[in-house]
Amino acid sequence: MIFINILTDNPFGLPEKAININFPVFPFVIISLPCFIFNQNKTVMKKIIFLLLIVFALPAFAQEISKEYDRIGSFNSRGVALVWKNKLVGMINKSGKELAKPEYEKIGSFGSDNLAFTTMFGKIGIINSDGKVVVQNEYESISQFNGQLAITKRDGLYGIINKKGKVLVRNEYQKLKVDKYGGVRAVKDGQEVLLDIKD
Repeated sequence: MIFINILTDNPFGLPEKAININFPVFPFVIISLPCFIFNQNKTVMKKIIFLLLIVFALPAFAQEISKEYDRIGSFNSRGVALVWKNKLVGMINKSGKELAKPEYEKIGSFGSDNLAFTTMFGKIGIINSDGKVVVQNEYESISQFNGQLAITKRDGLYGIINKKGKVLVRNEYQKLKVDKYGGVRAVKDGQEVLLDIKD
């Protein structure tokens, strides 16, 4: 379809601006042709042109697709952006859909596993890029994942979760360590033990 581009002075009074209006030529020609053929008067012709300009110029104006936020961050490779409202952070997608309400103090970067750490009321949790809460904000800390396992701390004691948020070891150990080969050592009541983790 052929388009014409009309460059006009800003009708809204903004300084030194111009607006590009694109509209298809074909409907303009189809509707205008009878006026030329049947020698209609200029008033009719002017009305038709005016109506065409209004109809085809309207879609050129932007539409708001999201709620109002104090700030909207850049979109990542997954099409997710952080948004801030009243100093709290949430998430939206490129369609403006709110994936997570701005209720977190912090949302970290998403890793290759599609997960990010969150902070709410000083407690740590985990969310995925769809806005689904994987781990509730109930821990004092959560380590980076070592394979599928992460060490959690609650009430000063350590436990283990997996990437699905499932608790594999309850928070009842004074110390916990996952080695690079997946072995888990724990200390409870001053005694060190090896743990067999079953997912």
